[in-house]
This record gives sequence, C-alpha cells and structure tokens, in this order.
Amino acid sequence: MKQNCNNKNKQSKKSIDREKRRRLMIIGASCGLVLCLTTLVVFKKEMSEEVIGILYMITGIFGACLMDAYNFEFGFLKKKFRNKNKSKRD
Repeated sequence: MKQNCNNKNKQSKKSIDREKRRRLMIIGASCGLVLCLTTLVVFKKEMSEEVIGILYMITGIFGACLMDAYNFEFGFLKKKFRNKNKSKRD
C-alpha cells in the first residue's frame, strides 16, 4: 500500500514538472517573438538590411516554436500523443 502511494507522489511530481516546462516553453517563445517584433518595429531605420533579415528569420523561428507549443498543448498533436501513450500502457 505504501509503495503504491509513493508511486502516485512520483507521478504527480512528474506531471507538475511537465506543466512547468510546458508553461516555460510557451512563455519563452512568446517573449522571444514579442521582443524580436518590437526590435524590428522600433529600430528598423537604424539597422542594416542583413540584420533585419536575420531578425525576421529569428522571428519566424520563434513563431514556429510558439505554433508547435500551442498545437501540442491545445490541438491535434496532444490528442494524438495521448492516444499513442494509452495504447502503449495497455
């Protein structure tokens, strides 16, 4: 009985850690996207074309990361991942 209780505590700790990582991933991607966009809007006239191109590329990467994180949290991929894990457990 005691071992079963310990397993539940370990599982709940793992789920809490996963939630923290998920939130950190979404917050980090959002902050990076906003920071790149603000830099482009505010300093566009002072920057060279190469730097602007690099910032646009980094902005696109942050946007793709945010899209993937959003899809995993709320979209189709999360349902697909859950179904895949359920079949492994059975």
